[in-house]
Amino acid sequence: MRRGISIIVLLFLVILVLAIGSWVGFTGNRGAENSNSLTGELYEVTRGSFEITVPTSGELASEKQINIHNKLESGAVIIELVDEGSQVNKDDVLIKLNDEKIKNDIRNAELNVTAAENSLDNAESALLIAGKKRDSEIAKKQLSIELAKLALRAWEEGEVVAKKQQLTLAVQTAQKDHQRLFKKHESSVRLYEKEFLSKDELDRDEIALLNADATFKKAKLDIDVYENYTYKQDEQKKQSDLQQAIDELDRAQDRLASELSNLTATVSARKDQLASQAEELEKRKNQLHMCTVISPASGMVVYATSMGGRRDEGEPLKVGKSLYRNELVMTIPDISNMIARVKVNEALSGLVSPGQKATVTCDAYPDDVFDGEVLSVGVLAEGGGWRDPNRRDYTVEVKIANQENIQLKPSMRCSAEVFVEKVTDVFFVPIHAIHRTGKVVWVWLQSDGGFAQHPVELGRFSDSYAEIINGVSLESVVLLREPPASEVVGRLALGGEE
Repeated sequence: MRRGISIIVLLFLVILVLAIGSWVGFTGNRGAENSNSLTGELYEVTRGSFEITVPTSGELASEKQINIHNKLESGAVIIELVDEGSQVNKDDVLIKLNDEKIKNDIRNAELNVTAAENSLDNAESALLIAGKKRDSEIAKKQLSIELAKLALRAWEEGEVVAKKQQLTLAVQTAQKDHQRLFKKHESSVRLYEKEFLSKDELDRDEIALLNADATFKKAKLDIDVYENYTYKQDEQKKQSDLQQAIDELDRAQDRLASELSNLTATVSARKDQLASQAEELEKRKNQLHMCTVISPASGMVVYATSMGGRRDEGEPLKVGKSLYRNELVMTIPDISNMIARVKVNEALSGLVSPGQKATVTCDAYPDDVFDGEVLSVGVLAEGGGWRDPNRRDYTVEVKIANQENIQLKPSMRCSAEVFVEKVTDVFFVPIHAIHRTGKVVWVWLQSDGGFAQHPVELGRFSDSYAEIINGVSLESVVLLREPPASEVVGRLALGGEE
């Protein structure tokens, strides 16, 4: 029984000591001079200065780097690979890719070029022969026209004139003969009447006259037939022969022009085919050249699979790995010019702009602080991924100035603080003393032995402190936590919830 009473008394004494200690800390520290933190939970408002900085984190990267991509169109398989992290010199071999298929393609392309050259030679020979054939045939057709023209002139100026003279002579001869025999017949009739001539002789003279008359009439008829029929027939035939020769020349020219056009098109097509095959051969040779990747500059080798968000993507870079076209394989960063590539929450991104000063620290060198300057702020925010889908961050690049002899490397984890501005001669409190309910901003202000909700007007703020424009005075004390209900001496009429 006595032991139980002792335990109860001991517990009572412990509680009493804690209560007295809390009261002493709550009241005694209020009078301490030049002390902002009273118990770690209370803060005495003072007038002073604080810096507005934006804390960030990320990793290092090279400001300038040479990216090595796979330039093969297909079938790129690594057969030799330089070790990651090794130092290389300009023109050192970085990667060798399998080139067996490309060499086979080159042999096939060379055969295709030879075949295309033969096809072009044959087409050009056929075109040359066709050109000579055209010239020969056109010459023959032109000769036929000239002969037809000569035949027409010979007929008009020779045969026609001779024929007309012949027919005219025949008429004149028949007419003379008819006149002669007519006179002779008249004389024979008179002689027969006087019985100086026999009947038989008279009949022979009469028959000769009849023949002469028929011959005369036939000679005149021959002239009429020739002028009205035979001449016209011969004229049309001669002109037709000339026109046929001209038409034959036109047809030959059209036919031969079409043949030459086809052969010319064939030659052009063979030239295009040869150019295409030659281009394909040159392309394959370039692809063969790209199977051996040479370092364009001296530096340290960093695999693309070790960079940024690609560390967990796919298999690591190694011999036997297949590469897709234009895949980033590795980089050669300039480690003498490094930047910090950090993330800034979108709520603070409006405070950051190029040209602002910053400080950078690396996890690998925690005791070294590097000066920096903001180079750029990302245009678009990036999501937080499946881990934090509501998070939005902007990428900020900070140029590291005083790197000196410290060997910084890409992808080293780092943190940075971007200096926005320095707020001077203002009332300020720790940022976690500030509460907001709807549009009302307030603090827990020490009053009447407890704490009351008190509205304030905020000014500028950082991640640590906030400027109070109105609502508190010098040496006002604010609580940095939610007070127990027993210590609340006043509340605001707030419409919403904090």
